[in-house]
Amino acid sequence: MSYDGTMTKAVAEELDSRFTGGKIDKIYQPQDDTLVLNLRSKTDRGSLLLSASANNPCAYITEKKFKNPQTPPAFCMLLRKHLESATINAIEQVEMDRIIKIKVDGFNELFDRVEKTLVIEMMGRYSNIILLDENNTILDALKRINRSMSRVREVLPGGSYTLEGIVDRTNPLKETKGDFMARLHESEGTSLKNFFIRNYLGVSPLIAREIAYRAGGSDKDPVKLFSSEDLYGAFHSLFSEIAASEFRPQSISDAGHIIAFSAVNLTHYPEESKTFYNGPSALLDHTFSARVLEDRVRQKSQNLNKQIKNHLERALHKQEKMEFELRDAKDRQKYKVYGDLISSNAWKIQRGAGEVTLENFYDDMNPLTIPLDETKDGIQNAARYYKKYTKLKHAEKLLADRIDKNRNTIRYLDAMLYNLDDAESIDEVDAIQEEFREDFLKKKYKGHGENKKKKKKEPEYLTFTSSEGFAMYVGRNNRQNQELTLKFARKDDLWFHVKNGPGSHVIVKTEGEEVGEATIYEGAALAAYYSRARQSAHVDVDYTKRQFIRRHPSNQPGLVLYTDFSTVAVTPEKEIIDKLKTK
Repeated sequence: MSYDGTMTKAVAEELDSRFTGGKIDKIYQPQDDTLVLNLRSKTDRGSLLLSASANNPCAYITEKKFKNPQTPPAFCMLLRKHLESATINAIEQVEMDRIIKIKVDGFNELFDRVEKTLVIEMMGRYSNIILLDENNTILDALKRINRSMSRVREVLPGGSYTLEGIVDRTNPLKETKGDFMARLHESEGTSLKNFFIRNYLGVSPLIAREIAYRAGGSDKDPVKLFSSEDLYGAFHSLFSEIAASEFRPQSISDAGHIIAFSAVNLTHYPEESKTFYNGPSALLDHTFSARVLEDRVRQKSQNLNKQIKNHLERALHKQEKMEFELRDAKDRQKYKVYGDLISSNAWKIQRGAGEVTLENFYDDMNPLTIPLDETKDGIQNAARYYKKYTKLKHAEKLLADRIDKNRNTIRYLDAMLYNLDDAESIDEVDAIQEEFREDFLKKKYKGHGENKKKKKKEPEYLTFTSSEGFAMYVGRNNRQNQELTLKFARKDDLWFHVKNGPGSHVIVKTEGEEVGEATIYEGAALAAYYSRARQSAHVDVDYTKRQFIRRHPSNQPGLVLYTDFSTVAVTPEKEIIDKLKTK
């Protein structure tokens, strides 16, 4: 899936028809590479999302809401100064490339009316958002680019804006048949996909595949296998539709998953796989935004995931070492036997001996070979073994306690890792990050804002309603699980959790009423779905009343002990979960 030149053209035309003649009300910068412009005209309003993300650059009207930083970044403040309350003169695409220009009437320092331009370049890692004055001079850019960063062009305040080296291919809307045929002749050995991508602006692999299909072949086939006339006919047919703005925004699904989207009709997909939208922004807001969010969550969680895994690996290594030491401690009796045998036969042992074989009066006088410290005599060697025995005797209980505590830490970190893998929003990642920092990086972060009293946020549990009308709640991290179970739930409420694995706590609020089998199954289905066992066909889920749950002795958030429980086997199904979601 890609936001290509055809999608850019469709979006630019949609924005131009809806908002040219209107105004820019407010400007926000919710993320480092993302802007939101609130636009209004006499008949329309909308929030224009602009992203210069390297992975998912885009521009479209969104219904989504964003959290904005308390202090706006410098670039956001600059745009507010130059663009807020400005009248939009035009919104247009540059050639057929992934570039949109928003031209506005603004004011200079002398309050003279001047035209300014906001340029949105959506070109992968070269994506940028740039503000120009009336002379095409760069006022500033979201990403400042100097010569050490790019040999193609600089993007710095005071410099002249240029598309040289950026718009470097042919606009397919301006291509003549003669020029097309000449390019074909020069590229006979090239695959059709590469031919179109290398020669024409705004053509994505998806569009190349569509042209190939209309020409009766595959985009992987070399150019020479196609009829030149058929190929030109397919090319001309598609771009004539685009030139005439005959857009049909659509997404393509396979087995319930969106696999492609396009501003034009993709004839190489069956009609039954398509979902049509009333505009490119509606399409993008439904399909592309989920991808953008997923990418942001993945980016933000990457480093945290690595940190948690490092702590988990250290805890696992520590566990292995302590369990080995515990096995040695449990085997300590042999050292007392060594000491007793050496004490009884000390006169036989000379300093410098590496070992001695003695009759073991604890084992029917069978001979036993005992290692010795060559620097010590018999009495000293006996004392050494008694000391080791006593030390291991004390160590056994200490090690057992430490192993138990470390095992809980492993469970806690494993649950945290699951929560992070399952996070669906930036807020969820932030909550897990805060939890990790406070519980595992206390020393590192000591002194950073420790005198600032943090305002406690109310947990935002996932909410559902059972088919019998009972409210159901799902925790999304360890701390939410703890709050949900130990503070929010009442003694008669039902608690659910996947058996022997990390997952969310689920609470069904009974309000003192009897809960039916349908609700019990649905509560278990939620616990199974929001666990690491989500992909399994059959998942065992334990459930009990809240009154039979108590805090775990380790005090690790989210870890509890429970009794008087029952177990139900369920199959995690998204369809069930979707039906239960509270609207």
